[in-house]
Amino acid sequence: MANILDPMDLKQILTLHIDGLSNRRIAVILGISRNTVNTYIKLFSASDYPFTSLLELDNAALAELFSSYTTIDTDRHNELMLFFEGVNRARNHPGFTFLYHYQQYVEQSKDPYSYTQFLEHYRRKYPIEKGSMKLDHVAGQEMFIDFAGKKLQIVDRDTGEVTNVEVFVAILP
Repeated sequence: MANILDPMDLKQILTLHIDGLSNRRIAVILGISRNTVNTYIKLFSASDYPFTSLLELDNAALAELFSSYTTIDTDRHNELMLFFEGVNRARNHPGFTFLYHYQQYVEQSKDPYSYTQFLEHYRRKYPIEKGSMKLDHVAGQEMFIDFAGKKLQIVDRDTGEVTNVEVFVAILP
């Protein structure tokens, strides 16, 4: 039997196959065995659905359709995906950490994923969009400034008075 894949990998196989890539090329792109790709293409062809319809299914439905061929425990995976909705909403709050949210997930789940799998599933569901921009400049002519993160606190040793302070950051490109 071929290696067992999760529904996100199955969708990638479907997409690349629909785009006209060979099974060998799909295997190279995804870093999986060509025989695994061949097996899944045969399974997709044998199903009652056209490839485009399979691609339109959500991950849970695809996992259910090929449940004996995927590593995803659908109830466990669905619980994690629902938890991720709250994690993603909290993502932009100051002091956010994945470890804190993972610990909350472990406390409320009967059968939690490991921390590395927690992060892997999160990154697959919410991929990071990397952006970059080229800045044309003359060296030392401009200075970029900002205030960094949360305010720090300075405590007066004699009086115990707490003073909030900003962290000023400046760079010369």
